Amino acid sequence: MNKVILPVILIIITGVSNFAQSFDHSVFEKLLKENVNEKGLVNYKGFAGSEEFGGYLKQLATAKISEFDKNEKLSFLINAYNAFVIKNVIDHPGIKSPMEVRGFFDDVEFELAGEELTLNELEYEHVLKIEPVLSHFGLVCGAVSCPKLLQETYKPSTVYEQLQTNARNFVNDKYKNRLDKENKTLYLSEIFKWFDKYFSAKHGSVLNFVKKYINESDRKFLEKNDVEIKFIKYNWRLNKQ
Repeated sequence: MNKVILPVILIIITGVSNFAQSFDHSVFEKLLKENVNEKGLVNYKGFAGSEEFGGYLKQLATAKISEFDKNEKLSFLINAYNAFVIKNVIDHPGIKSPMEVRGFFDDVEFELAGEELTLNELEYEHVLKIEPVLSHFGLVCGAVSCPKLLQETYKPSTVYEQLQTNARNFVNDKYKNRLDKENKTLYLSEIFKWFDKYFSAKHGSVLNFVKKYINESDRKFLEKNDVEIKFIKYNWRLNKQ
């Protein structure tokens, strides 16, 4: 009897231990569903008036992530980045663009897992070292030219699937990227200009990456024709509802 019970107890304890290593983003997901619309625009006042959001930020500050695997850490860091951008916006009420706040990305610090980080430090020193390409479609900088903020959080089991879907949606968003077949010109978001080295290192060129995610008709055109690439000026207007 005891010999049967003991292994069961050990399994339960092990399961609890493994569960404890994960991080619960359910509060943030609830707030995203309530305050982000299908276009990815944000009701910042909803976050500003939420005690739950403040509690979530405190949990991010004290999180223990040293034993997280790659997918756990990537999803955790992207969620944290997006939450910190929202926090930065609501801490500066009335702004029409994150660029109106001096040091929005490289001076203002946030506490994450016991470390003080700016948004740029979080992005370049942590997120991009895990996923240097697809993460650009999950990090939302608070502007309308950014990828859309999702109505859900990133999860370890689906983070790469979510990012790939985001990349496909972003590349095919005519407001952010478009192919002018008549003039053989491919207009791309400045994201591809700023982070060219990451896309080129992984895919050989920005164009190769775009071909992978663009719709089939445009992909076939790009494969048969030489095109000039031009970049669309980034719209830093706040992504608010």
